[in-house]
Amino acid sequence: MLAFARLLRLSLAPTAAADVIVGVLIGHAGRWPGGGSPWLLVGASLLIYHGAMALNDWADREQDAHTRPGRPIPSGAVSPSAARVLGWAMPAAGVCLAATVSAPLAMGYGLLAACAWVYDLKGRGPWRGPMLLGLCRGGNLALGMALAWSTQQPVACAPTPMLVAAPLLYAAFIGCVSLLGRLEDGQGGTLGRRPTRFLKGAAAALGAIPALGLALSPAPTAWAWAACAALALGSAAWLLNAIPRGEWTQELVGQAMGRALRSTLPFTAALAILHAGDSVPARWVALSVLAALPLSHALRRVLPPS
Repeated sequence: MLAFARLLRLSLAPTAAADVIVGVLIGHAGRWPGGGSPWLLVGASLLIYHGAMALNDWADREQDAHTRPGRPIPSGAVSPSAARVLGWAMPAAGVCLAATVSAPLAMGYGLLAACAWVYDLKGRGPWRGPMLLGLCRGGNLALGMALAWSTQQPVACAPTPMLVAAPLLYAAFIGCVSLLGRLEDGQGGTLGRRPTRFLKGAAAALGAIPALGLALSPAPTAWAWAACAALALGSAAWLLNAIPRGEWTQELVGQAMGRALRSTLPFTAALAILHAGDSVPARWVALSVLAALPLSHALRRVLPPS
């Protein structure tokens, strides 16, 4: 069971679930909708996300045999055929689960699964890979937003600029983190100052969240904006603190990558706080995303995320 949990990288489950939860909150203009539809979308997202992780390891099994022999497939803990079955079946099940909510969402999750499969099998490259990963995570947030207009019930929706800007900003953040992750295993030649550029890009995306709220969000409350700014700017500063005064080494890149991955939940939590407003359920949602931080950190000690 532990080997399969490592294969699926279950330590990242809180971040994938938070994408959808925060997207639902933003799409409904700071209100949390009733019913089970949001949780069905969370389940669909987790199935696609972790199924793609299994297929990723299956596609990388030969390379991992040389660079990471302790991973579940090269170590023999999980068979390649089992990983391949999970890699195809779990995302397909996620699309079917989304279909129980609405046909448009099933189409959206089908595109999300297709992007994940393309990345696993054909999407590697110094820029193409990070762009696909950014598209997957930004799309995950956007599909949570899409619940507001894909159902038959009339609801108050967030302004269109916010519905566009938030996923794009999140995609840019994930793209920078993914570019940094390529350097973790020594891909792409010498390090130089490239890790610094990628960390600064991720920190800039974090720091832009409060400005995004002032420009596009429907009048955030003062306490919500202040809490959002404190979390986003504090996380950005913590990320920039990983930049060494001297030269970069592989060990330092690995440490910086750990910080970058741990900044994913603060990113979505800052968005959630920004849109919590005066809705008590929405505030509980924002707090639940924050509460996922220690859970994710505890899981990472047993299940390496990268």
